[in-house]
Amino acid sequence: MRTRAIDDPGAILVVDDSSSIRQMIKVFLEAAGYAVILAADGEMGLSYFKEKQREIALLLTDVAMPQMNGLDLADRVLEIDRDLPVIFMSGTAADVDRGYGCVAKPFQGSELIAIIGTALQRPTA
Repeated sequence: MRTRAIDDPGAILVVDDSSSIRQMIKVFLEAAGYAVILAADGEMGLSYFKEKQREIALLLTDVAMPQMNGLDLADRVLEIDRDLPVIFMSGTAADVDRGYGCVAKPFQGSELIAIIGTALQRPTA
């Protein structure tokens, strides 16, 4: 079971191959009080997760990325921590149906913050 102090939301691992999207999300999340770890691709995201697992409260990943896509990244991360909340970002959000959260691009910062807040409040096994 994942546990975290109420006043420590933990870091959000943001994985997207677009630097402008990563930076925009970082601004949204930091303004909402979250710590942010940025990764440019799935391999880097997996490496950061393995390195900083205890700090990471949620994975926010693009679906379509070269080399390791977001679906494969989520599968690999969930092999390590099956309780980690995962939210996918996609231009075709309807195509992602694995029981995780999903936000359709383009999105508003307030929409993303609400989805993350809901995901972090869900109880885990």
